[in-house]
Amino acid sequence: MEKLKAELWDKVQYIFRNYYDRMIHAAMVYDGEIDLNILRKSIYRVVTHFPILRSTFHSSAIDPHWEVNEDYTLEEMANKVICDDIKASALASLSKEISFKGKLQFEIVVHYSRGQSAISVLVNHMCMDGADFKYFVSKIIEGYNLIAKGGDISDLQLKSGSRSHSQLYKDMTEEEAEDAKKLYKNVSHTGVKNKFHFTDDKDCTTRFNFKKLSSDTVQALKAKGKEHGATLNDVFMTAYARAISTRLAPSDDKRLVVTSMKNLRDHIESENSESITNLTGFMPCVLDEVGENFCDTLHLISEQNKISKEDKFCGLYGIPLLALAFKLFPYAVAEFAIKAGYENPLIGMSNIGIIPQEYVELDGLKCVDAFMTGATKFKPYIQLTITTFQGEVTFCVAQKCSDEDERRICELLDAVVSQLEEFLKA
Repeated sequence: MEKLKAELWDKVQYIFRNYYDRMIHAAMVYDGEIDLNILRKSIYRVVTHFPILRSTFHSSAIDPHWEVNEDYTLEEMANKVICDDIKASALASLSKEISFKGKLQFEIVVHYSRGQSAISVLVNHMCMDGADFKYFVSKIIEGYNLIAKGGDISDLQLKSGSRSHSQLYKDMTEEEAEDAKKLYKNVSHTGVKNKFHFTDDKDCTTRFNFKKLSSDTVQALKAKGKEHGATLNDVFMTAYARAISTRLAPSDDKRLVVTSMKNLRDHIESENSESITNLTGFMPCVLDEVGENFCDTLHLISEQNKISKEDKFCGLYGIPLLALAFKLFPYAVAEFAIKAGYENPLIGMSNIGIIPQEYVELDGLKCVDAFMTGATKFKPYIQLTITTFQGEVTFCVAQKCSDEDERRICELLDAVVSQLEEFLKA
């Protein structure tokens, strides 16, 4: 049986399995009925090309690795559900967890309801990050359209290459690469322990909570932010920071850290990974104080984010430390060391960015809604995920929590939107 090396972030995602569900999620809704057979053929082509998606992870104490499975069928590529509520059905599918011991590391379901269809896509985060998740979905759609128009699915072009994090250094000068590989600073250690005020409830289930911004509102926020020398992402982070700062667990420490997930493909000339993989890093934004008003906070955040982005090694800090731990110690010891020394962000924000129309538009069908979100967090960790589709922004908090926790999350999302509305009026 063919074996694949467990790459750096494969192992880290596995180690962090007690902090979140290790899944990455997407759903697309269409006017009209999807041809399930065509979709399965496209998925089959993509999955055959990328063996990581049909592999089983073995968490060996000495040699963690993937074993590639060959006994997969066309019918296993996607399931079919007839439902009354298409949104509820899709979210129920996305609430599952795929076992790393499974034969396939994804689950795709097509939901049919009253002339509409939805595709829910669930993938083990160990296989890929948000950037390559968008690529994965787009290639399935591209393959579907190719077949629907009478083309040959074997003509679908798919990238091939390494999944290793070492590709981050390939386009650097020899001196830059040498310096980047010595960035042992553990940026996960900020010394700030403030966290969202969850309950101690134990009866918790996976919940997805959303808030949307219209395209007109998004454009107005972008223009207003520009007046202050800030990006739209800075504006969103400011609203999130201000909203969550009044909803923290009791503490004498007034500092706040919002950690962004940084797409490290910026360090590659092509801005693309060689194969589907994880190439992400932490970019913490530490606030000693939140500021008296939105503009105060925006200035603090935009200036700090600007400094981070101007650093030519942005997001690369701490990666050599992780790599060294796996190199020096047997996997079981490295897992213990990383758990002890590496901190998962208590308050995170991940802007997956724009979902281009061509990534999700099926032949003969109009996509009317789409969103993606990262892992479902476990208390006390929380993350706001942001995606943009057709100019509209979707905020999502995917959380394993209780009814009361969900109520608090809904209040948080309402407060984020209220902060943005107040900014526009200022």
